[in-house]
Amino acid sequence: MVGGIITIILTGLISFFLIGELKARNKVVNVSLLQKLFFYHIGLALVYYMYALFNPSDSNAYFFKIVTQFRGSTWGSYYGTSTTFIEFLGYPFVHFLNFNYESCMALFAFFGYLGFVFFYIFFRENIKFEHKFLGLDLLTIFMLLPNLHFWSSSLGKGSVIFMGIGLFFFGISRIQSRWFAILLGGFIIYHVRPHIMLVILVSSAIGFMFSTKGVSILLRVLFLIAVSVVFYIIFSDVLKMVGIDEEELLTNGLDLSNRARELTNATSGVDINSYSLPVQVFTFLYRPLFFDGPGILGFIVSMENVFYLIVTLRILNSKGIKFLFTGNALIKTAFLSFITASIALAQISGNLGLAIRQKSQIFILLLFVILSFEDIKTATAVKRAEQARVRKKRGLRSDREQPAST
Repeated sequence: MVGGIITIILTGLISFFLIGELKARNKVVNVSLLQKLFFYHIGLALVYYMYALFNPSDSNAYFFKIVTQFRGSTWGSYYGTSTTFIEFLGYPFVHFLNFNYESCMALFAFFGYLGFVFFYIFFRENIKFEHKFLGLDLLTIFMLLPNLHFWSSSLGKGSVIFMGIGLFFFGISRIQSRWFAILLGGFIIYHVRPHIMLVILVSSAIGFMFSTKGVSILLRVLFLIAVSVVFYIIFSDVLKMVGIDEEELLTNGLDLSNRARELTNATSGVDINSYSLPVQVFTFLYRPLFFDGPGILGFIVSMENVFYLIVTLRILNSKGIKFLFTGNALIKTAFLSFITASIALAQISGNLGLAIRQKSQIFILLLFVILSFEDIKTATAVKRAEQARVRKKRGLRSDREQPAST
């Protein structure tokens, strides 16, 4: 327990230093909010730690395999994708720095927190106006959603891939100067969930190919070349990981049902394999609701899902649908990454227990799209108000200049 406390203190100091450095480079950073967010995230990490003491948790299995050198006696023997990569990250801290279980949990909670920092800057750099929900700042609410913090605060895939996705989108927000962030974020995503990296690559290519707003032709060409090269390199590995042969993909398409059945049998929860694809996606994104969310955790998740439904309705109209086609490259990339990953993960998750964890890694991308849509509406309203003010001012001036009648 002492090791965990020390790790929290050290990662807190690193976080505050990083926030200060980011503030010096970017005025949009709210230092006070990010500092408070650290303590909030650590608080939910402690909740997860208590949860893992009395419930089955992947974090225990990860730590056990590292300590017992399950895959070999050297660090290199742990290198790989998916589960092995999490063990690969933890190995040097356990065997070289003598981290205990609590220290590893605190370390990976820090990784998840970094994801929030990168996502926050990504949002703030691209959202100009403040938007309210029940009188509260909507972006702040998004940053405080408990489910996002809960599943990104422990020794496991959730914290690492959330950091990777946040880093990737932080990078493409300023693509000219953040190539390292893009490469590092992509490296992390690929090693945790290769199929999600494939989805994000394709979405990025489409987003930048069919957008002319704020992206030069040269930059688009260079980015598309880089994406194509990486796609070619990882494509076969991704198919092997999900158990699909390339010839089978060409003849039968993408079928993840076998993988979904394996996961359903491996864990408990409401089986969603028998649902149609649209119902699967809806269930993945917006359930459990109050009628199928047992216990305190289920109630909290249901409350959050109701909120997701309410904010999603903001974009489910003719203007919102049009916006998805006319938005800039970041908006297209975020939305396409979200929707294609949701379709894939809805088939793989198999049950609500897995769905809750999986969707927490990608739902924040839809929240960015929704806020961007609200931003466009606000900008349009401000522009119209300014135009009306100018017309009114010109009208008054014109009236004053009219000659007096005789």
